[in-house]
Amino acid sequence: MDNRPLILELESFFSALSDGTRLEIALYLRDHEATVQEISSALGKSQSLISHHLSCLRNCGVVNVEKRGKYSVYSLNGEAVRRIINEAIDHVSRHSKSILSCEIVREEKAGKVTQPG
Repeated sequence: MDNRPLILELESFFSALSDGTRLEIALYLRDHEATVQEISSALGKSQSLISHHLSCLRNCGVVNVEKRGKYSVYSLNGEAVRRIINEAIDHVSRHSKSILSCEIVREEKAGKVTQPG
């Protein structure tokens, strides 16, 4: 069975949530529906930066956008995404020490990716 297409899609989905700003947006939208301006104000980041990241989150199926008059209102894309985020929070709270001590992730974040073999 060829899992490569599924792996590519999952990798993109989780990459969308691995960026700090996009993760902040997703966490904010767990409890709010909001416009770009509201998200920008709440997170203390520029509207253009928030718009850029919302575009990625929308393309990856993490958020929905709904037109309400002249405003675009963003929300998480359903209960499944909310559950994934909540489960991830529960998981990291139980495994925080080992997650933060993972040398491989630290090296990848620092741009020093080394592949064995």
